[in-house]
Amino acid sequence: MKKILVFSFSFIGDVVLSTAVIQPLRTHFPDAYIAFLVGSRAFGLLATAPHIDATIVHDNQGKHAGWKGRLRLIETLRFHKYDIVVNLRDSLTARCIGAKHWGMVPGDSSRHAVTRYLEVLREYGVDTTDARPHLQLTAAEQTAAHRFLMDAGWTSERLLIGIHPGGNWKYKLWNAKNYAQVASTLAKRLDATILLFAGPEERELQMQVAQMMDNPPLLVTTENLRHLAALISACDVYIGNDTGPMHIAAAVDTPVVALFGSTNHIRSGPYGDKHIVVQSGIDLGCNPCHPGRDPGGCGAGSCEVIAGITVEQVLEAVEHYISFA
Repeated sequence: MKKILVFSFSFIGDVVLSTAVIQPLRTHFPDAYIAFLVGSRAFGLLATAPHIDATIVHDNQGKHAGWKGRLRLIETLRFHKYDIVVNLRDSLTARCIGAKHWGMVPGDSSRHAVTRYLEVLREYGVDTTDARPHLQLTAAEQTAAHRFLMDAGWTSERLLIGIHPGGNWKYKLWNAKNYAQVASTLAKRLDATILLFAGPEERELQMQVAQMMDNPPLLVTTENLRHLAALISACDVYIGNDTGPMHIAAAVDTPVVALFGSTNHIRSGPYGDKHIVVQSGIDLGCNPCHPGRDPGGCGAGSCEVIAGITVEQVLEAVEHYISFA
């Protein structure tokens, strides 16, 4: 039995994108033991995921911090005697654990992250046809999400639209007032229920948007990423900035309207043809500035490029999926 370790990431969105390698690896090595190494924030997303056998925490802020921590991690991984390491993060540590190393293929780094991850597998003869990021939810997880929604007052004949106004970087964020206007318009025109998402540090922003809406939304404050994914999977459309939940939405097959300005949608947009990226068309000559050496180096505190997206643009994008007639 082959033992395979995938070196994944710390940020939730990057981990979601890395799930694209699961299906082709499982098909190519049907009896293999497949483990994922991820950061502590994303651990819960894959801890109970079908089709992989283990999820290991890379605690780079704790026991794996510094050179002593890195040596501790290497020692732990060497103990498990992996046959293959799929090194998606181009980590030097992955080369030190005594396994065959499958590393990133040199090329243009502006290509989509998923494209680059799948190239690693193709380099070694693994068929990646139709591979994409995917989060397989259990029936119990979907039932729990449905129960949450029903208990909150949603009825299944009403459209459900998910909106996440937050993000882990202020230069990614569209204006809260705009989100409130989009939410209010969709609720009124479509008689839709609005599911308003927020991460642990985004509660204030979530309340700010909710208070500006014409009618109160359903507030989601869960920190359980699998429960979050199940709730997003119930939505007819998901609207949000460039964030981990945006990638979760795409990975559970919910149509995504993604707002981009300061980040590169070609490299990190929602993966797949069914999703829509909305941009303002404003070009300051510095956008996209992330990823890069000095993202947000302008010091402006917000990004004019994403601020230039209009409410009408977002509503038009939603209408690609749901008729306002």
